[in-house]
Amino acid sequence: MTLGEKISKQRKELNYTQEQLADVLGVSRQSISKWESDIAYPETDKLIELGKLFDCSMDYLLKDAVTEKDGTRPSVFSEKVDQISKKVMAEKNKGKAKKILKMVGIAFAALLTVDVVSMIIYFCFFR
Repeated sequence: MTLGEKISKQRKELNYTQEQLADVLGVSRQSISKWESDIAYPETDKLIELGKLFDCSMDYLLKDAVTEKDGTRPSVFSEKVDQISKKVMAEKNKGKAKKILKMVGIAFAALLTVDVVSMIIYFCFFR
């Protein structure tokens, strides 16, 4: 998560508009917009104010890999759980895709059978 994404997320959690956050920090609303879009970055003193306002560490704000407000990274265990759950979901989606393909194949085979039978009937009885 980028600095801009974190600023946006924390601002919304406080139910602040960009204008309100700008007023609190003494900057323009356009500055907040640029920060949240990762076009520009706050000055050091504004980062410190953001940390106090959002009750988070500088590590959280500045390091993309840090996703916890206290500045810690997710544990290895939770990262493994996330990886496994993503694999399970991918396998589950593969299973759904296989079922759909099987159903399409059955429907196609049924239509083909009806077509062949109708051709046999036509050529045997109506020619």
